[in-house]
Amino acid sequence: MSSKGKSPVDWKIWLVIAVLASSMIGFSGGYFVGGMAKKVTFSVVDDYGRSVDMHGVPQRIVSVASSTTEILFAVGAGSQVVGVDNYSDYPAQVKDLTQVGSFTLNAEVIMSLKPDLIVCGDLVPRGQLDNLASQGIPYFIFATRTVGGMLNDLTLAGGLTGHLLEAQSLVKSLRVKIDSVTNKTLAPGVDKPMTYVEYYPYYTFGPGSFGDDMIRLSGGTNVAANASSEYPMLTSEFIIAQNPKVIVYTLGPMTQTTASDFAKRTDWNITYAVSHDKIYIMDDNLISRYGPRLVDGLEQLAAIIHPELFT
Repeated sequence: MSSKGKSPVDWKIWLVIAVLASSMIGFSGGYFVGGMAKKVTFSVVDDYGRSVDMHGVPQRIVSVASSTTEILFAVGAGSQVVGVDNYSDYPAQVKDLTQVGSFTLNAEVIMSLKPDLIVCGDLVPRGQLDNLASQGIPYFIFATRTVGGMLNDLTLAGGLTGHLLEAQSLVKSLRVKIDSVTNKTLAPGVDKPMTYVEYYPYYTFGPGSFGDDMIRLSGGTNVAANASSEYPMLTSEFIIAQNPKVIVYTLGPMTQTTASDFAKRTDWNITYAVSHDKIYIMDDNLISRYGPRLVDGLEQLAAIIHPELFT
């Protein structure tokens, strides 16, 4: 996926790279991790526009979002993670780490881990994080909403944790995979079939969400593209009126939906997707967690929406 201009968050990535680089030039007698000095002091701007002061590359990190956990391990910072939220389950080694809660954090457990940084998404109440910050533990928010933004956050996480080169290599490989999809799905003349992706009965991905961006990149038209929220609940009548050509439902801890359930819904049999058996399943983690596995989800979703392009 290429772009003629820089993303709005690109400047934050170059800021952390420049700050770390200039700090290392003036640093002597220190030691390095992944090419970056541990002892340098620098500030990094997170996805909420907050300037976070770091006193050296963090060596004890607590991740309180499953997405940020995946990001940290993907860029090579897994050995620096000492605690995770209760939903973190990938990669496998996170299951051996101390759990610190989820939407409600266990501050006592977090403090016992002696972290020098907390990383999170935007679902944990800020008050809890601010309380921990008042005790000397800074927190950094990753809260992007697009596949391109996820790539930028990988680079940002790499710079933040002393694994910039690993992160850049990962991003380069992911861009190749993304381009191999979008060069086909976004090519001139390619149809954009109406697509409904459901992660919980009647709940879907609206504008500004990862699901919406992935449907677009996969060459589909989101039935909820003009909804009033990121994760709207739609009425059955509205979905039927959109007549989706493709239905995708995600399998995760929140839903037990099966393909046959859609045919049982009143009047759904008149939609193209149901009447032509165009109902598919995907792992929820591949479309809702903003880590590198989104690219796996993009590949799967594109093949579902446009099987003729990937046979």
